Amino acid sequence: MFKKVFTFVFLSFIMVFVMSLDAFASSSSIAKSSLSENDLPSITFDYTDLRTHTDTVVLEDGTELTVGAEPVINDEISALAALNGTWRIWGDNGLARMEYYIVLRPVSSGSKYTRINSTYGLAVTGRLSSFENEKINVVRRNETSSAGSVVEGYAKFNYLGNQWVSIWTQSGGVRATIKGGKVTTKLY
Repeated sequence: MFKKVFTFVFLSFIMVFVMSLDAFASSSSIAKSSLSENDLPSITFDYTDLRTHTDTVVLEDGTELTVGAEPVINDEISALAALNGTWRIWGDNGLARMEYYIVLRPVSSGSKYTRINSTYGLAVTGRLSSFENEKINVVRRNETSSAGSVVEGYAKFNYLGNQWVSIWTQSGGVRATIKGGKVTTKLY
């Protein structure tokens, strides 16, 4: 008799817990889907401004969305040669964090256009989530007069679950665009 009562109570608790997670995920999905692209954090700065840049947006439920970029200073880099620099790009949505590095160079000697020479160091961490298919995608390597260089850190996130079962799944990451001497970083 005790085993039946214990099993009933345990299964009831699990059912209530799962339904609570589903309600939480639904409210988060509604909050996120009601955000326009302009509501997401975004920073734009001159790439000769060699300091840390961040932007944070706080949602109604208290969730903080943050993006940032900072130069990686070494002896080869000078404030006058920002085209020849490495930047750490990151983003955080409260449940997951992503960061990676981009190495910028001029497209050619004396060029005013920027090239994403290389990328490295993709790191993704999750709180109450798992992730898969993480990668750095160079969308457009060379800046032109009409379009910027674009790189995206990407992953498929399984929130409040694992790789087999999840309450909420979403793909996205952090995008960096370099155009006209400016760097723009945002969540997508």
